[in-house]
Amino acid sequence: MQKFIKLVLVVLLVTSCSKSKKVKYDDLAIVNGDNVKVEYKVELAQTHDEMETGLMNRDSLKANSGMLFALGAIEVPTAMWMKDTKIPLDMIFIDKDGDVYWIYENAEPNSEKLIVPPYQAFAVLEVNAGDVKKYGITLGDHIKHSWFKQKNPFQPDSSASLD
Repeated sequence: MQKFIKLVLVVLLVTSCSKSKKVKYDDLAIVNGDNVKVEYKVELAQTHDEMETGLMNRDSLKANSGMLFALGAIEVPTAMWMKDTKIPLDMIFIDKDGDVYWIYENAEPNSEKLIVPPYQAFAVLEVNAGDVKKYGITLGDHIKHSWFKQKNPFQPDSSASLD
């Protein structure tokens, strides 16, 4: 019986260690002053390992997709790089309110050059290089995603009933 219990424990241990990483995807939209949306499907990088790995060692990134890095809890200056990243990227730096405050376009693949914004970012969105220009993404655009505060919390929800 002891051998059976040990065998079951070993099988459980091996099974739990060999589980494939579950990638978290979410919808995100970039809205400008004219309320024009650009919609993305993004992977969420929230753990230390996810943020450290980012988009490294990938050969491509689908159109209108990217990775959103959760940096709000990190108490060190924001610095990104392209080490082991084969895909040229645009990096969109976002404050805690969801506003785009700095953009770095066409980051060079495999570069170890540090990309440092003027102040700490709450989050960084990495998308295919050229998307910033293609979609006219500019400073002050707003990111609609659950990580950010609603742009105007005092504006009534048009879907809500006033009863």
